[in-house]
Amino acid sequence: MRRQSGIALITAVITAALVAALAAWIAWRQQLWFFQLENQLDQGQARAIAYSGMQLARFTLRDDARNNQLDHLLEPWNIPIPAIPVEQGKVGGRLLEQQGRFNLNNVVIDGRASDAGIASCRRLFELLGIPAQRVDALVDWVDADGEARSGGAEDGDYLPRGYRTANQPLNDLASLSRISGFDADTIARLTPFVTVLPQPTPVNVNFASPEVLAAMIEGMTLQDAQAVVARRAGRYFQNVAEFTDAVPERVRGRVPGESLTVQSRYFVNEIDARFGRVTVRYASLLERNGDTLPRIVWMRRR
Repeated sequence: MRRQSGIALITAVITAALVAALAAWIAWRQQLWFFQLENQLDQGQARAIAYSGMQLARFTLRDDARNNQLDHLLEPWNIPIPAIPVEQGKVGGRLLEQQGRFNLNNVVIDGRASDAGIASCRRLFELLGIPAQRVDALVDWVDADGEARSGGAEDGDYLPRGYRTANQPLNDLASLSRISGFDADTIARLTPFVTVLPQPTPVNVNFASPEVLAAMIEGMTLQDAQAVVARRAGRYFQNVAEFTDAVPERVRGRVPGESLTVQSRYFVNEIDARFGRVTVRYASLLERNGDTLPRIVWMRRR
């Protein structure tokens, strides 16, 4: 009887321990589920806050277009917005003008190579220490034909890698990694000076760096362009003619007025939003046409 009582006691203790362990496991799973649900709700709220921040940027650009037809470094929208407190979180961001950079899609217009765009791109690559032959590979990737340029690459060069040339404009800078000769170092050197926009665009001289300005004007040295940018400090060019007067006299006749502007259509809006325990970061490309609300070309996580 004592042996049976001992076995019954041990069995009861083991059963109680199992029940307690099962109850703890169930409680842990339930708590984990609540945390996951809360995180999903926080993420949804953070996304909504980020979208609201992007809408604010769109309205800001629309109002700016209604107030003036110039875009320059001294504009209020060019100042980053610090994190603004919102209920259980915060949101902040900035607008990045894009036409102060060289648009890589300018090398091909309507499916055909653009001599002016290619010449400017070559000069920019040379200024950055990148072999100018890389431009041929870029043109072959974007243009509509299948003929390889000298120093370029077409389908035959990419098929061993498992893909063909795109034969269409670039979608983003990340696409460069698929083009022959564009390694990570080359892309990193290009990134501060180039952009990828859905259509050919002129360069805004109020935002362009010395490297981009020197690339746009044949015969203009980097030192010349640096002097022009120094003159722009604290002020801005009212029009392309005023910019032309600021460049050295020997190259004024070569200023491509049709490829320069003081107005910008494309902007990247970067947004950081936090709600609860969740932080989201988005970037969107905004296209402004006149004084209407800018169009969202794309929006993605960053």
